[in-house]
Amino acid sequence: MPKFTIFIIGLKKLIMIQSEFFLITKSERKIYTKTWTPKVSPIAVITLVHGFGEHCLRYKPYIEYFTNQGIAFLGFDLQGHGQSDGKRGVIISYDSMLDDMFLALEKTSELFPNVPHFIYGHSMGGNIVLNYLLQRDFKLNGAIITSPWLELTKEPALMLKKMVGFFQKFIPNITIESGLDTTYISTVAKEVDKYDSDPLNHGRISFRLFHEINQRGVWAIENAQNLKLPVLLMHGLADQITSPNASAKVSNSNKVFIEYQTWEGKYHELHNESNRPEVAAKVIEWIKQKI
Repeated sequence: MPKFTIFIIGLKKLIMIQSEFFLITKSERKIYTKTWTPKVSPIAVITLVHGFGEHCLRYKPYIEYFTNQGIAFLGFDLQGHGQSDGKRGVIISYDSMLDDMFLALEKTSELFPNVPHFIYGHSMGGNIVLNYLLQRDFKLNGAIITSPWLELTKEPALMLKKMVGFFQKFIPNITIESGLDTTYISTVAKEVDKYDSDPLNHGRISFRLFHEINQRGVWAIENAQNLKLPVLLMHGLADQITSPNASAKVSNSNKVFIEYQTWEGKYHELHNESNRPEVAAKVIEWIKQKI
């Protein structure tokens, strides 16, 4: 049985309860998991999938806006990230990340039965969420995807992609520096400093992970018209990390189910941008409309 650690934190009018524990994967690896729950009965719950090189605890300041509106969160650290098992930046396979997401979704439904359930994916997490929605099945009320890694704003040269494709066949778990320029995390310098000083963040990426994310990003763009679930897709138009143009392609292919919200002059992490309250309010309003 997982061990629960409970924290009670006063937040304006509501009380937020936090618990942390580990989920166990098929390969018997531990996945760090945390919940943030309003003291009142939640009107909705969100399962959070973080981006590359980071972890779920970074979203706490953003999550507080939601718990103050009666919305609970469950976040988890992907394998090779944060406080979960696995070599930094290495995956067993792309499908193993989908399996871990299924574990988190199941746990969310177990902890919050009969509560409207949404999935939220940022950056690499957006890639994973979009692929999950297109390939697998789980009863959800909707999805929020921000700044998805479908294409990079500055795509690597074709020759480099071919080299990565070759190396991932023979030395898939060798890691290299990702080359992420953290300057473009947020237009808020304090948020960049917090990212750079966070010991749980890392900048390593394996040949397999880079290759798989790129391949699945292309596939998701080509198949987004098959989505049958309401999706709020958001991207900062000044994002220098993941491509707003790729998000626009996805949106244009499925206007029935995808609402596309752009943010002028904003960088990659909308949840850590100068207009964080406005971003949170947009998501909360959209969720309330769906329930």
